[in-house]
Amino acid sequence: MQLMSAVPGLAALIFVAASFAQTPPELSPRVQAISPDLYPKLPVNERQSYVAGVLDTDRLLFRQSQAQFVACLNGETIAQVTDVVDRSLPTLEPVLRTAMPVAVLNALIADCERRGFKGSRSR
Repeated sequence: MQLMSAVPGLAALIFVAASFAQTPPELSPRVQAISPDLYPKLPVNERQSYVAGVLDTDRLLFRQSQAQFVACLNGETIAQVTDVVDRSLPTLEPVLRTAMPVAVLNALIADCERRGFKGSRSR
């Protein structure tokens, strides 16, 4: 008897899944969630969270700048690191800030190198 009561729900679930599967993909390219133009307009706490997320992603997935950042950012708070990004973003060459995650990393790499912490500039 319980099986018979589940059939209408299962049929509805299949119908909804089939409807989503038939939905055409977007015609326009996906826009960045946070762009270099939007970033400065975010509240400070959101910019700090964004910078922390970029650093975590770089540390966990890519690791190209890990040694440089460990040496350079040791003892820095996320507020201090975000301040570096905030000041550097407008001065980065356009090619270095085409996407916000790349801009964050390039701003920090430039600051670290300016302070004498050399690393491989692979971005």
